[in-house]
Amino acid sequence: MTDLDAKLDRMLGKVDALMALQADHSARLDDLNRRVALVEQGVTATKDVVEAWGAAKYSIRLVQRIAGFAAAIAGLVAAAKGWLHR
Repeated sequence: MTDLDAKLDRMLGKVDALMALQADHSARLDDLNRRVALVEQGVTATKDVVEAWGAAKYSIRLVQRIAGFAAAIAGLVAAAKGWLHR
């Protein structure tokens, strides 16, 4: 019986070690989940900044084109006035 008791004790020790290892891995996975969530938030924030930058660039180009058209129209009006006054 003592041999069987010793084997059972060794098996219980192995099971306890496995349970401790599983608890450690579970804690590590929880930490990794938190870190992944933070990275996802950072990626989302970066996407928002990139989209805002793209919208700002488009707005600036639109304003530049409108200003160019306004300058061209003003030039045409000035030329027409000068031509009409001759």
